[in-house]
Amino acid sequence: MNQAINRIGEVAQNWVAVAQLATDTHWVLTMRLMGLSGAWSLPDGESQAMIGEKIPAFTEAALSGTFAMMSGGSPDRVFRETLEPISSKASANRERLVERGPLVFGRRVSSN
Repeated sequence: MNQAINRIGEVAQNWVAVAQLATDTHWVLTMRLMGLSGAWSLPDGESQAMIGEKIPAFTEAALSGTFAMMSGGSPDRVFRETLEPISSKASANRERLVERGPLVFGRRVSSN
């Protein structure tokens, strides 16, 4: 019984991680599209960075999941290890872009 409860907890944690990744991805995409249209402040080179960051993040995710699998990890652990590098990158991007803020008439809006 205790093992079943632990399993349910692991599955729930994975679904929460997926939901957080989906939310972070949504906001990053929204802010980048707004930035490309001139409504959000983006750092120089953001359009190149959003292309260039994909291969390293997905490579790290594949390697992390592969190592977890090869070390005998459960499917839940392999999933979590695979998701973590992508989730970390999406979360960091969201935090970084939120700090930049929107543009109004071509100027950054002050948070004060």
